[in-house]
Amino acid sequence: MRCTHICLVFLLFSRALAAFGQSNTDSYSEFLHMPAVGASSLRIITPNTLELFFVTTKKPDPARVTQWDFVNEHGDARLPAVSEFAVNVGGKTLAVKTVGFKRRVLYAPLKARDLRIANYLYLQLDGAIPNNQPVEVKNPSRKFWPANVQFTATMEPLRWSPVLHVNQTGYLPGYPKKAMVGFYLGSLGELEIDGANGSALDRVSDSKATFQVLNRANERVFEGPLKFRRDKGFTFDCYQHVLEADFSELKTNGEYRLYVPRFGTSFPFYIDDGIAGAFARTYALGIYHQRCGTNNVLPWTRFVHAVCHAAPAEVPTMSKKFESVNESLAKESANFKDNPRHAAPQLKSVAASLYPFVNPGPLDVRGGHHDAGDYSKYTINSAAFVHHLVFAADVFPGVSELDNLGLPESGDGKSDVLQEAKWEADFLAKMQDADGGFYFLVYPRDREYENDVTPDRGDPQILFPKTTSVTAAAVAALAQCASSPTFKKQFPDAAAQYLDKARKGWSFLERAIAKYGKDGAYQKITHYGDEFMHDDELAWAACELFIATGDEAYHRKLRQWFDPSDANTRRWGWWRLYDSWGCAIRSYAFAARSGKIKKEQLNQFLLEQCENEIYSLGEEQLKRAEQSAYGTSFPEETKHAAAAGWYFSSDAAFDLAVAYQLSYPEKRDPRPKIMEAIISNLNYEEGCNPVNVVYLTGLGWKRQREIVHQYAQNDRRILPPSGIPLGNMQAGFGWNYLYQKELDALSFPPDGAEKSPYPFYDRWGDGFNLSQEFVAVNQARALAYLAWIMAQSPLKTQPWNSATAQITGMAKPASGGKSTLGLTAAGLDLSSARIVWEAAGQEPAFGQTLTLSGNVPAWVEAAAQLPDGRRVFGVSDAKPK
Repeated sequence: MRCTHICLVFLLFSRALAAFGQSNTDSYSEFLHMPAVGASSLRIITPNTLELFFVTTKKPDPARVTQWDFVNEHGDARLPAVSEFAVNVGGKTLAVKTVGFKRRVLYAPLKARDLRIANYLYLQLDGAIPNNQPVEVKNPSRKFWPANVQFTATMEPLRWSPVLHVNQTGYLPGYPKKAMVGFYLGSLGELEIDGANGSALDRVSDSKATFQVLNRANERVFEGPLKFRRDKGFTFDCYQHVLEADFSELKTNGEYRLYVPRFGTSFPFYIDDGIAGAFARTYALGIYHQRCGTNNVLPWTRFVHAVCHAAPAEVPTMSKKFESVNESLAKESANFKDNPRHAAPQLKSVAASLYPFVNPGPLDVRGGHHDAGDYSKYTINSAAFVHHLVFAADVFPGVSELDNLGLPESGDGKSDVLQEAKWEADFLAKMQDADGGFYFLVYPRDREYENDVTPDRGDPQILFPKTTSVTAAAVAALAQCASSPTFKKQFPDAAAQYLDKARKGWSFLERAIAKYGKDGAYQKITHYGDEFMHDDELAWAACELFIATGDEAYHRKLRQWFDPSDANTRRWGWWRLYDSWGCAIRSYAFAARSGKIKKEQLNQFLLEQCENEIYSLGEEQLKRAEQSAYGTSFPEETKHAAAAGWYFSSDAAFDLAVAYQLSYPEKRDPRPKIMEAIISNLNYEEGCNPVNVVYLTGLGWKRQREIVHQYAQNDRRILPPSGIPLGNMQAGFGWNYLYQKELDALSFPPDGAEKSPYPFYDRWGDGFNLSQEFVAVNQARALAYLAWIMAQSPLKTQPWNSATAQITGMAKPASGGKSTLGLTAAGLDLSSARIVWEAAGQEPAFGQTLTLSGNVPAWVEAAAQLPDGRRVFGVSDAKPK
């Protein structure tokens, strides 16, 4: 189904989208397709602004682009003259006033070179195109495209518009509902949204433009003014013409589109109480996909694999067998001298560890979750993962009662969130050596990454040596489980075992510090747990053990080691609640509120300090969201540094959700604004951003396919597993071994331009980008706050575990005939579901049905997502891979 020649792929979008009232998904399949090299289209951005889109490629450096090469070797534009374009509108000619251009890599997969470059020419016209008129752009000189290539479109009022940005999954009836209007025209800068009378708007005045919300019958159900929402903080001019559409008053359930006269319509979205379940259940599914030591199977997912990494992990020595391990230790710890406090010897090999292995191995360390896109399991991230889920169950109202997230354990009468936390904590408990210390991580024995296999075909594994930072983190997480009222009630034996292991781990730490001193006991391996050496993990361990036992000795250590008001506990001096300092602050601030300990047992000054840090972070994340044109809490400090990477809006939403749980004066209660910021961060992730990309796999209309994820790189499907968060911001593409530096060099305007660089929110390409890689902690933070929102909805008590779906119509068609496949699930009405189809040799597609020509593919899969996030999966072959 991929084009292999110049085609009008994107033209099909606008024609199909006018059929919104006819089908809820069938018209949008093209947004799952990847345009081939040579694909082209004409899009009408406004009545006087056209976009010519053309996909090109190039050979590896030092080769140049051979088509639409409008940028010289110095990065300056050399654009065609306006005379190169002839615009015909209904038989009449409209003159071109100005030409603009932007270019960015569209697709750059890692497994095999397949570079596709998106080129956009913008033509601003001396006149407006009337509604329903056909438009054609020609190149009289034929320098830029041959005569058989046509750039044509029709000025349909309800055409889909890239200028309109919505949460593509939907909005909750009783919560804020906002969408954004804005667009980047490359060398022409921002699109200035005109007023209703067609005149340019004054930059400091209120907009005269309006918006409407249309139902499925294209009837207007809401209308309101568009208001400026200008960005603040970047060192260059950007996002000053973004407008906001607020339709919070619309609370009727249904499927809708945003419509702005002269611009067109947005992607469809739902307003429904069930939307909260779509977010929480998708994140829960993503965490299920990360489970290690087990299988992923139907009916809970179509992204299946057999049991992975079940063999015991080896304890490495200095023998040649473990040469790769010792090389990794030496490489990762090589910069230890950069920290003047690092008094211990470099942990350059197993033999250099201050804390030799006691258990000889091999050791059973099954369980837990793959830490990130790779299959390793880092103890410190494991501990933080446990913290966020247990904290949510203890502090966020209703979270501990959710038993319907669509996990294998759903419906068993126990908290789904705590079930996932326990899956991780059981693994964490296995990582303890006989002396009480905890191993740093589980890692492949012979290489750094298992990048060419699915997890069930993974490598033999080994353990990295113990360190004080990961031991303290493990102690804290296990003690936190042991103090959780709900965890103790539902898993009493595990809670008692965890507390015993936490105490043994603390004894290990006491002996280490007594022997080597506090600084001398610490050895760095990787950057994980190294930001503050082990200071934050030790404080967190003391905090959790005090809360779990009430023993004042732990409390004294906590007060000795921790001053929350000290700027040195903040990353770069401004990032509050970072790493384990944040875990300690949250746990202490809410210890009494969650019924773990009496308030009188707490140090009131320390309690006030912890609460103030949470208040302050909430205020800062709120301010950042309000200063963003698109509502994401991207820090001003990072804007000033012109940097981005590993940024997740959901992290900020979690911080805001924590601040929401504190008490506030009735007349100065910021919680309504905090909730707005929570939702605006969610919206940004779910497609309300300038590039209309959903940064959570498995949701939305426009989905990224190339992600940093070893399973996704090695399974048979084009789309990655659902529920994987993707970094919401890219400074650029970065270097990789296949494309090296050429991806960043293709961007125009350049990302690094001193004046008017490619703006940050617009920097996106479907490529293997390490700055988008998640870790399990990102998943836990997102599930935590979204489970809380779901628990406030009617879905709180909705029964759900899974259901079995069947693909119909798989009979072999007659020669040259067609097959129409459908999806059914007993007891479920799938008419409102968004169904995604994947088949061997085919591009993914949306639709209630899938029509195939010729022979039925070797395999077909379908995933149906209901508006409330319940999913069912159908697979055509007996043993899906």
